[in-house]
Amino acid sequence: MNWEPVTFPSLSHVLESLEGREWSCEHLVTRLLQKKKTHTLEPDQIWMTQEGGEIAGLLFWGKSGLLLPYFPFLNRGEEEKKEYFTSLRNHLLENHLPIHSIVGIRSYVQALSEILQLEGGLQVEYYLMTREKEEPLPLIPEVPGFRTRPASLKDIEKILPLQILYEKEEVLLQPEYVDPGKTRKELESTLKEQIVLMGEYRGVPVAKVGTNARGIRYDQIGGVFTDLPYRGRHFARYLMIELLKTLKHQKKSACLFVKNKNAAALHLYEALQFKYREPFRIHYF
Repeated sequence: MNWEPVTFPSLSHVLESLEGREWSCEHLVTRLLQKKKTHTLEPDQIWMTQEGGEIAGLLFWGKSGLLLPYFPFLNRGEEEKKEYFTSLRNHLLENHLPIHSIVGIRSYVQALSEILQLEGGLQVEYYLMTREKEEPLPLIPEVPGFRTRPASLKDIEKILPLQILYEKEEVLLQPEYVDPGKTRKELESTLKEQIVLMGEYRGVPVAKVGTNARGIRYDQIGGVFTDLPYRGRHFARYLMIELLKTLKHQKKSACLFVKNKNAAALHLYEALQFKYREPFRIHYF
């Protein structure tokens, strides 16, 4: 059960192997697609193990300390799993790389934490959900005074306040340390590379939604946010349906992960025919 570095010539084979379960590792798929586009794997490290020509395990280790595990071998017998774990542990001990967070299916994240013998940190639990492009789209609710449109770089000053509020509420572990400069820089990249829709109520930007990873058959939705004074008016539902319409036109299904205690968001996604697939976890260190 040897683990070996993924090389650029093997990248197409790796992506083909992931396509059937792309929804379970969209962060990984989108990064591999970016590597293929730029024709280099540097400066990150990616390892794989194969069995019968099929990918049995993958691990992306980003230079910033982001780890993205994909461990289908966890479905094997205990002895097989032990062999995979032993060879991966031995391989990782030879590399002294930073660890900031592990993101993925909960069982994958838990297994990698145990392999690396990591303790402490903060674990945030989510549900991973998917919606297939074949599902019929619900009707857009009537919301007088509300309109949506695609956002571009020229809209950054309008969206930035919403993005900062979103990060404080949903992303940052210490909201008081939000860095507007960093948020602006990341938002610029998002507006260039992703689909972003903004919602305006009587001309005032009050809500947004978009993709945060674009894959082969799926796009991952993220950044769904409505400013607090405007919640309860179906703005998020309106935006989500518009985004799903755009993805359907591009022949893409949708996936997302949502905090398992966010009742309002779960209710919205259930109403939009998203299906529960797997428990999902981010483990911060």
